[in-house]
Amino acid sequence: MGYVERHLLPGERVLYKTRLHWVLFARPALVVLIGAGLAIAVGQMSGGKETQAEAARWAGWVGIGIMALGLLWGFVHWVELRTSEFAVTTTRVIFKVGLVARYTTELLLTKVESIAVQQTLTGRLLGYGDLTVIGTGGTREVFRRVRDPISFRNYVQQASTTHGAQAGPERRP
Repeated sequence: MGYVERHLLPGERVLYKTRLHWVLFARPALVVLIGAGLAIAVGQMSGGKETQAEAARWAGWVGIGIMALGLLWGFVHWVELRTSEFAVTTTRVIFKVGLVARYTTELLLTKVESIAVQQTLTGRLLGYGDLTVIGTGGTREVFRRVRDPISFRNYVQQASTTHGAQAGPERRP
C-alpha cells in the first residue's frame, strides 16, 4: 500500500496513478559505460615502461571509480523512481516524491487551474514528459520525467468535470 492509498479521505478513491519514467537511468548508465570503457581500454594497453604501466593502473582505477559513481547515481534514481507517486483521485491531485526527504503536494480538484504537459520528441517516443500544475493563488508545481503525462492530465480534466460537477457550486456567504 502506497502513500496515496494510506492518505485517502473517506469516500475518496484513486482514478489514475503513475510514477516517474525509467529514463531517469539514462545518464547514470552512460556514466557507467564511460567508466567501463575507460577501465577496459586501459586494461588493453600494454605497458612497455614501468611508468606507463603505473599510469595505466591508476587510469584503470579511475575507470572503476567512475563506474561506481554511476552505479551510486543510478541507485539514487532507483529509490526516487520507487518512491514517487502521482495520483488523481475523486477529490484531489496528489504528488509525492522521496523516501527520507519526502516532498508532497495535494491540491483539491476544484483548486487546479491548469495542467501543462511539456514533451520533447524523445519524451513523446518513450512516453514521458514534464507536468506543470498551476493551482489557484499562483501555486506552481513542476514534476520532471513523469510517465505518461498526457493520461495524467486527461484524468485530472475528466475528474474535474465529472466529480466537480457532482459537488455542486460553491456557496458564498
